[in-house]
Amino acid sequence: MAKSNKRLIAVVDSHTSYRKDIVDSLCSFYDVNDYGDGRIATFKALQEDVPVIIIVGEDVSPSNAINFIGELRNTPELSLIPILHIINKRNLDLIDDSKKTGVSTIITKPFKRSALIRKISVLLNANVEKEWDKLPDLQRDALKSSIGVFNEIEDVLLSEDTVSFDKVKGNCQSLVSAIAANDFKSILDGVRDHDDYTYAHSMRVATMLTLLGNAAGFKNEDQLILSSGGLLHDVGKMYIPHHILNKPGRLTEEEFTIMKGHVNSTVDYLKKVEDIPSAVFIIAEQHHEKIDGTGYPHGLKGKELNELARMAAVVDVFSALTDRRVYKEPMKVSKAMGIMTDEMIGHLDQGYVKMFRTILIDAKLLV
Repeated sequence: MAKSNKRLIAVVDSHTSYRKDIVDSLCSFYDVNDYGDGRIATFKALQEDVPVIIIVGEDVSPSNAINFIGELRNTPELSLIPILHIINKRNLDLIDDSKKTGVSTIITKPFKRSALIRKISVLLNANVEKEWDKLPDLQRDALKSSIGVFNEIEDVLLSEDTVSFDKVKGNCQSLVSAIAANDFKSILDGVRDHDDYTYAHSMRVATMLTLLGNAAGFKNEDQLILSSGGLLHDVGKMYIPHHILNKPGRLTEEEFTIMKGHVNSTVDYLKKVEDIPSAVFIIAEQHHEKIDGTGYPHGLKGKELNELARMAAVVDVFSALTDRRVYKEPMKVSKAMGIMTDEMIGHLDQGYVKMFRTILIDAKLLV
């Protein structure tokens, strides 16, 4: 049996139908083991097939959820696993007791599926981001600065507020410096397992677009524009429902229309940001355009495509092919480059594809 690319979540709740609802909500994105009680057999099963997160409902017989969580925290093999505790809003008096047990986070029901998935994602990402502390200063700062500004954009996206471009550009300096020092692989590795796909993809694009700019002779200030453009190029995906953004398999026509809308959503956000360079608009607006005119949103063709957009399209496609997703393993670099060279002649600027191949070879990412 092929190894699943999904993380394992455990759900413990004695209420059968409610437990099933939770499992059904999560199984598209995670592997899920569910348990109906807090007996010894459940603890044994959790230790044998250790999850990345344990979700605990209110009803965990034969004891209760608070005692069960306390026992989890006193079991060495399970003591450090993040715990998400579900509490009915009618029983909010349990929150203090829950916090005393050391739960990682609490969600009150009823709640939307998206809220549950968001809670899980935050817990998963906390572990990933903790590993960044082990990196050298430059690479650690590049990752922490980028996630900080990315989260700030997400916080303001549904309002009329924006994050200043100077702040975005300033936070990209560590990334540009790491690339100038030819020490960037740990940045790509650092986002590989991040559960926020839009951030992980955007940071990979920012890194590789800056690499391509560096190879093309762009100076520091221009590289900052490229890295900022890469980080911002997909912020409109924050509007896309999670079940569409992470859907396994082919999107329906309606879903694909929603997905394509992220380009205009990104541009609409960028229009509100003061002093943003036109180059960043171009990267965001044209990175899905294709040389043969079959791209979107404007169907630009040939010389109508800006050089920056041609560069962005190359790294965006490469990242999409080699990203880790919940429904697929990352494609091997050699296979991705083969597709981009042999099957996308009409889509991508092959001059930049060739340049990008050289970069990957020099970095020993393509052997």
